[in-house]
Amino acid sequence: MTTFQDRISQFLRFSFYTLFFVTPFAMSNVNHELFEFNKMWMVYGITVIIFFLWGLRMISEKRFYVRRTVLDIPILLFLASQIVSTIISIDPHTSFWGYYSRFNGGLLSIITYIFLYYALVSNFFFSKEDAKEFVKRILGVSLISAGLVALWGIPSHFGYDPTCLVFGRGFTTACWTAAFDPTARIFSTLGQPNWLAAYLAILLPITMAFFLDLSLPLKNLQEKIKNYRLILFALLSIIFYIAIVWTNSQSGFLGLWAGIFTFIGIIKLVALRKKGVSPQKLLRLKSLRLLGLFVIIFIFINFIIGNPFPRFQNISLEGLTKDKTPSSTTQVAPDETQQGPSLEYNITGSGEIRLIVWKGALEIFKANPIIGSGVETFAYAYYKHRPVEHNLTSEWDYLYNKAHNEYLNYLATTGLFGLGTYFAFILLFLITAIKHFLSQKTITPVILPAAIVGGFISILVSNFFGFSVVLLNLYLFVLPAIFFMIAGYRGEIISQPKKANESYKMNDFNSMQYLALTLISALSLFWIWSLVSFWNADKAYALGYNYNKIGEYVAANKPLEEAVRTRPNEDLFKNELSVNLSSLALAFAQNNQNESAALFGQRAKEMSDEVIENNPNNVVYYKTRTRTLFTLSQIQPELLDEAYKTILKAQILAPTDAKILYNKALIEEVVGNEEKALETLELTIKLKPNYLDAIFRKAIILISLSEKVDDTSKAQEYKKQAKQTLEYITKTLAPGFTQAEELLKTLE
Repeated sequence: MTTFQDRISQFLRFSFYTLFFVTPFAMSNVNHELFEFNKMWMVYGITVIIFFLWGLRMISEKRFYVRRTVLDIPILLFLASQIVSTIISIDPHTSFWGYYSRFNGGLLSIITYIFLYYALVSNFFFSKEDAKEFVKRILGVSLISAGLVALWGIPSHFGYDPTCLVFGRGFTTACWTAAFDPTARIFSTLGQPNWLAAYLAILLPITMAFFLDLSLPLKNLQEKIKNYRLILFALLSIIFYIAIVWTNSQSGFLGLWAGIFTFIGIIKLVALRKKGVSPQKLLRLKSLRLLGLFVIIFIFINFIIGNPFPRFQNISLEGLTKDKTPSSTTQVAPDETQQGPSLEYNITGSGEIRLIVWKGALEIFKANPIIGSGVETFAYAYYKHRPVEHNLTSEWDYLYNKAHNEYLNYLATTGLFGLGTYFAFILLFLITAIKHFLSQKTITPVILPAAIVGGFISILVSNFFGFSVVLLNLYLFVLPAIFFMIAGYRGEIISQPKKANESYKMNDFNSMQYLALTLISALSLFWIWSLVSFWNADKAYALGYNYNKIGEYVAANKPLEEAVRTRPNEDLFKNELSVNLSSLALAFAQNNQNESAALFGQRAKEMSDEVIENNPNNVVYYKTRTRTLFTLSQIQPELLDEAYKTILKAQILAPTDAKILYNKALIEEVVGNEEKALETLELTIKLKPNYLDAIFRKAIILISLSEKVDDTSKAQEYKKQAKQTLEYITKTLAPGFTQAEELLKTLE
């Protein structure tokens, strides 16, 4: 007979299956961020359902329970570090929610992942067999989902992307810009090649383990061929591997092989503990022969389709068959086809940029060694400590919201407290796993747990060269729970949630139980409503932001107003609306609608004031405020002085940002202080010697000064400097820059 608790348990199981199956597919083209935002919201939504069901179960059983595990202390200390870092953060709002659009990594997401860990170990440790079968189903669901994700992404390598089809742009790759061309690097439903590779790298060793589990009991090839599940897991492993190679992700590829070698190493370790097994006899073991076959197949795939490392492409089929003789056709020099100025000489390698960003991360840590700058505040803290050499990269004006190394990111934003407890969680799990493997003397029970540890290791390696996203963090916190359950680890985990044969019914509830049920129901409904409301607000913000971006300020106003009205505590929405209102105010003034201009201008100013008051350390908002005030100064000239004070504050928060200095010089030029503007431009060019806009502006100001000064010798000196500057542009920095060439002609 199915009891009330059994039904709750079934719903809980289904919720976890849904979590791992649906989350990889969560995406939408109507939001500001298409992929990560929707995945985070999917995790939040399902977690609320699990919270309600777990609460309902505890209420029905008339007791509160959370299972203890060996990881309790490091997990709770890590959570404490995130809470403390959020409280004293330079931007508490960002620290709680996470950096806007992705949200993963904020305090709320960390609480969610930890909650899911305890929900898993607390609700399904009825017996070793039950727990093992349940988590095997979770892994099976994960593999099915990942297989569909891989199959979704592979056609895009050939120019046919299902995502574009879903987004209404046809079965092509036309919905992506050249910078996100999936024919070069597939990303499927995850939105970024490195994220797809890291996700599949977690699950590929587990796929191999399922294959071994099914294969080892079978005695002949005929039995194996007839076993469709065996063939399915073999094909799935190959599909995962091909997809990872076509992501062209070096970090994901390294993470994958680290996971595979860990998996094989554990099997070898356990095999050597068997009596009579020597290192020489290892290759006779069926499990290791099958794993070796997988490795050979993967290497063969690399030979056929290549690998993510260019230096090894010469050992691939393409590299060996490629014609290396020089072409007899005429080679056109790059400058002969140049139609305009070359703003950057070349694309800076990702490794070089990472080293620069890591250097900045260490500087943030030095400034805040114990608790860091605040959870998820790297984007703002990095500005203050950004190395000058970042200005010479091709991504000099990008906003870096992560350190591109998960461990340095934790070190910078949560200090030694955060990174230390994070490492304690990881190391204690690995030590516990190693102890478990050392206690085993047979291979079969070790296969799946070893693969789980291999998947866990792949996350650690890929995170060293990148950063966590929703799916990586989800598996990082849940894989240890799955390991404990599938390995039958005892410790202090297993205890029965209710007495044997004891069940409870809703009609047995007393008034206190009904009150508790009402409270958790109301809380769950409120959270779901908040998530839906936030999602709709983001949808409106995305629409308004995109209209603002193309100068359609009238069309942008309504959705931005809706976003602010729906989510009044989100300053990012107000920040964008202030830009919109200031632009509309200027448009009204230009059409002699002075009353409307004054009204919109006043509201834009007030909204900008509020944003800065709430976010005094957010340099991005200071940049926007400068733009807003500069726009309004064309209606109210007295605001130009406030715009200048704002950019001075931005300069303090980002002392090595060349663009801030350049904009400061523009304001100084507008107010008529050209000599000061020239001085600021010199500092700008010192920070970024190849800054075309700043160098060209310097030439213009030099010409202007040469026409204004009364001293003839000084005028000639200004003119000479202007000529030298323009010659540098036309001959060295940006040959073909028409404006510079024409201006130079006027001086000759």
